[in-house]
Parts: sequence; structure tokens; C-alpha cells
Amino acid sequence: MTRNRPLAAAAAVLAAVLAVLVPAAPAQAHTELSRTSPAAKSTATKPLTQVTLTFSGLIKKPGTTVAVTGPDKVSYSAGAAGVLDKTITQPVNPLPVGVVTVAWRTTASDGHVLQGSFTFTNQAAPPTPTAEPTPTAAPTAPATTAAAQAAVPAASSGDGSSSSTGWWVLAGAVVVVLALAGGLLWRRRQPRASATGAGG
Repeated sequence: MTRNRPLAAAAAVLAAVLAVLVPAAPAQAHTELSRTSPAAKSTATKPLTQVTLTFSGLIKKPGTTVAVTGPDKVSYSAGAAGVLDKTITQPVNPLPVGVVTVAWRTTASDGHVLQGSFTFTNQAAPPTPTAEPTPTAAPTAPATTAAAQAAVPAASSGDGSSSSTGWWVLAGAVVVVLALAGGLLWRRRQPRASATGAGG
């Protein structure tokens, strides 16, 4: 029994060492988020065009997503995230002023799924869009003038036809009056001519 006591003590020490080292080995092997830009809980004073996340190990692009949400609960992610080795790059649209939340999800090279979120404060105001010039109504003036000019000849042609018709009616009336006057004169001369013939 005395000989077995050192062996038992050595086995117990070995078991204790393995109990400490074996669970720690997989945790050390797992890929983790190392740093971000902008950093978590930092303040950005310049306009941002992208958000980057850097990991301790290689990551896979399939299944990688990054959602950048402003204080207005609107997504400002511009397209899909890009993955290169250990870094994820997410393009963003101009961010509003306030607290911005970045929620991410990716897969490590060993197949372990990673996900998390962080926030930062944006103090760089987005650029103000320039107002487009209002089109003027000048092109409509020539059309109005052309319409007025087109209406004038029409009125002129109507007046000319009516005035020419009036002249014809007046000329006809004059002819009729002259004919009647000539007839009356001819009738008055007719008896005198008959009387002169009888006296001779």
C-alpha cells in the first residue's frame, strides 16, 4: 500500500493539470474580435465611409453580415460587407449625428460562428444636399405670342370677306337704282315723243 501512495499522488496531480489545461486549449484556439474602426464607445469627428472589424484569426466571407444602424433606427449599410483574411470592411452611407450601432456576424476558419455588436458616437454631420434650380416658365411666352399672331390673320381674313361682300351688295343696289331711274326717264319721254309726232 505504501508503494502505491506516490503513484496515486502523481496521478492526482496529473489529472488536476489536465483539468486546467484541456478546457483552456479550445478557448485559446477560437477566433475573436480584436479591434474595430471606429473603436467601440469612441467618438467619430470626421465623416465615415466604412466600418472595419479585425479578428485574431482568419474568417470566412459566406454568412458574414454587418448592420450599421443610426439613432433613427435606419440602416446605413451600403451594400454587402467585404472580407479579406482577418478583416471585415462594411461601406456605409453618410451617417447622422448620434449613437451608431454596429451588429455583426461571421464564421471563423474552423467553422465557429462569431457574432456581437458595439456602438460609437458620430459627431460629423452629413453633407447638406444642394437644391436643384427651379425651371423658369420663359419657354411658354413664344408659344403664347405665336398663338396670338396666328389668330390675327384669321380675324383679318374674316373681315376682308365680309367687307368685299358688302361692296358687292352696294354695287348691286346702285345698279338697280340706276336701272329704275332710267326706266322712269324713258317712260316720261315716251308720251312727249308720241305727242310731237301727232302734231306734225
